[in-house]
Amino acid sequence: MLTSFMERIKQITDTWVSFLLQSAAKFGNELTKEGREDQRLWRQQRLRDLHFTPSKPVTTKRQKIVILGGGSGGLVAATQLGSNLGKDHDVILIDRRSQHIFMPAFLFLMVGQRQPKDIVRNLKRLEQRNVQVIQSEIEGIDPKRQQVLLDSGPIFYDYLIISLGMRTAPELLPGFAEAAQHSWELEATLRLRETLESFEEGRILVGVPPGPYRCPPAPYEAQWMLDSYFHQRGMRDKVKIEFFTPAPEPAGEDRTPAVWMDRQSKKRGIQQHYSFSVQSIDAQRKVVKALYGFELPYDLLFLVPPHQPSQVLLDSSLVETGSGIRVDYDTLVTRWGNVYCIGDCADMPVSKSGGVAHQQAEVVAHNLTVELTGEGEPTTLRLHTL
Repeated sequence: MLTSFMERIKQITDTWVSFLLQSAAKFGNELTKEGREDQRLWRQQRLRDLHFTPSKPVTTKRQKIVILGGGSGGLVAATQLGSNLGKDHDVILIDRRSQHIFMPAFLFLMVGQRQPKDIVRNLKRLEQRNVQVIQSEIEGIDPKRQQVLLDSGPIFYDYLIISLGMRTAPELLPGFAEAAQHSWELEATLRLRETLESFEEGRILVGVPPGPYRCPPAPYEAQWMLDSYFHQRGMRDKVKIEFFTPAPEPAGEDRTPAVWMDRQSKKRGIQQHYSFSVQSIDAQRKVVKALYGFELPYDLLFLVPPHQPSQVLLDSSLVETGSGIRVDYDTLVTRWGNVYCIGDCADMPVSKSGGVAHQQAEVVAHNLTVELTGEGEPTTLRLHTL
C-alpha cells in the first residue's frame, strides 16, 4: 500500500517537473530571441571594462607561472603559455603523474577499441614548448604566501593556474566499492573491460549518482556503446541494458539534447529510469536502493562514482562549494587576483568536461600573455558546449 502511494507521489512530481521544463524551454527560446542584442551589448561593456581596468605595468622581470595538473586544461594552458612566454618567463607544470591520460577515450578502452598506450603521452614532451615539468605530489597551496607545497619542498609563483580536476570518491556511496564498476579511471576501466569480456547474459544497469561528475554525456554514450558491443558479439538479445539518473524525465522540443538522448536510448531498447536518486547498493542482493524505497536489480552495475574536488583543494581551504573553486565566469580569476582556476575544479554552471577545460585554458593563457607582453587585448570566455 505504501509503495503504491509513493509511486503515485513520484508520478505526480514527475508530471509537474515535466510541465515546468516544457514551459521553461518555451520561455528560454523567446528570451533568447529577444535578448541576443542585450547579450551582445553586455559583452561589449564587459570587454571595455577589462580594457580600461588599469593593468600592471609590463615587467621586464622574469615571472614564474605555475600550472597545477596535467589534464586537458593544464596541458593546453602550459602548451600555449610555453609557446607565448616560455623564452622570457618560467612556465612550470606540476602533476603527480609523469604522463597525460586522455580520459575522453576511456569508453573506447572499455570496449576494446583502444589500448592504454593509445591514450597516454609523456608530459616531458612539453619541454619542447619551453615548459618545465615537475612530477610531484601537491601537498598544499597557500595563495597568501604565493607558494605551492610539494613533497620536495615549497615552490613560489607569481601566477598560479589550478587545473586539478575532480577526484572519484566511491567511498561516499555505501556499497559502491563492493558492487559497482566504472570507467572514470584508467585501472577501473581495464577491470570493467575484463568483466564485459566474460559477461554472457543478464541485466546491465548503467547509472548516475546525485552531484557533479566528470564528462556528463559519458553515461549516455556508455549505454549506446554497450548496445553496439553486445550486438557485435552476437548476443544483444541475451543482455538487458537499463539506465537510471536522479534527473527528471526530459521534456521539450525534439532537438533538446536531453530529449534527443532519451529517444536514442529508447530506440536501442534501453529502459530509462528517471528521478531515481541512488542512496546505497546492496552487494549481496545485487540491488541499487534509491529514495522513497525504490530499488533496481542488476547482474552488472556500471555506475558513475561520486566525485569531489581534489583533496589538496579541500585541505588548503580553497574550495567554497562541492563543485570547486568560485571563479569569475568571464576570466576564470579567483578571489586571489593572480590565481586562476580552470577545468572540473572551477565552480561554473557548465559541464565538467575536457572541451570546457580546453576553452577556459585558452582564455587564461591569452589574457596572461596580454598582461605580460602588453600586446593584444584581453578577452572573455565564450563557451561552445551543452
